[in-house]
Amino acid sequence: MFADAHIYLGVALAGLVSFLSPCVLPLVPPYLGYLGGATISQATADGIDSKVWWRVVIGSVFFVLGFTTVFVGLGAGASAFGQVIQAYKGPMSVVAGLVIMVFGLHFLGLVRIPLLYQEARYHAEVQGASYLGAYVLGLAFAFGWTPCIGPVLATVLTLAANEASLGAGVKLLLAYSAGLGVPFILAAIAIRPFLGFMKRFKRHLGAVEHVMGALLVLTGIMMLAGPVHNELAYRAPAALAAFQKIGMPLALIGLLLLLGTGGWVVRRVNGDGTMSVAVDTAGRAAGVVLLAVGLFIVGGSLNFLGQWLIENVPLLSQIEEWVTPKDLSRDIMKKGLGQ
Repeated sequence: MFADAHIYLGVALAGLVSFLSPCVLPLVPPYLGYLGGATISQATADGIDSKVWWRVVIGSVFFVLGFTTVFVGLGAGASAFGQVIQAYKGPMSVVAGLVIMVFGLHFLGLVRIPLLYQEARYHAEVQGASYLGAYVLGLAFAFGWTPCIGPVLATVLTLAANEASLGAGVKLLLAYSAGLGVPFILAAIAIRPFLGFMKRFKRHLGAVEHVMGALLVLTGIMMLAGPVHNELAYRAPAALAAFQKIGMPLALIGLLLLLGTGGWVVRRVNGDGTMSVAVDTAGRAAGVVLLAVGLFIVGGSLNFLGQWLIENVPLLSQIEEWVTPKDLSRDIMKKGLGQ
């Protein structure tokens, strides 16, 4: 067992540095948006209440457990659980995108689903993001995260896909997921000083929550954009080509509306802001539609963003190879961890 400790540590380290990979990095802002959006309204004058802070930290653990569940299942193709996930990966990815959009719409004030955002609680002041909500969001993020297959992870997935070495592969996938989860939990721990800083700008807290909600909505739509674009290209290629030039302008207009520019315009034109709330709500709803249509037309997906980062920031995809031992993959296959 102890002889194999360096293998587990090496795999966990590979997961840790994967946080900076083009597959994971784009999901960090919406993740922080979820944490911040769920707690920013509860920040006290001195920062954030200790009970709420603990909820955020524990919630981040449930988020990690959520993406670990799917990640291990996707890797363990030789297991019954893995086969179910692989068989329904496409539909589950669509549902995951919709789930993340609902989270974002919640923070924008357009949708309210109390089950996902509040635990049954004994103290009224301890509320916000629920553990169930954090776990569900972790599940959803996992389907939008197509891992960059580095040499270490590729070896582990090979073990997990083989029935004879399934147990060893799953253990290593858990170690990899644990390493990957560390930065997410650290981000939750560090949210206290962030919210303390934001509390100095009280009058802008509403806008900050809306930006966080918009990040989640954008992420959900980008998870859906690839499949929808491919379907349009197959069924209506001529129509898709005809609207190609207006796709990005529509997406940008939608994003601006999503951030509340409709209410800003009304306040400047009328001078009293009496219609700002109604315009904000209608504008954000229209923004969601325009953003979705625009990204569906151009195919602006998370995979596209990840590929752009790989091509333009090659350092991100090379970090794992530089940090982890060069002979780790060989050791994994050679020893098979006792298999």
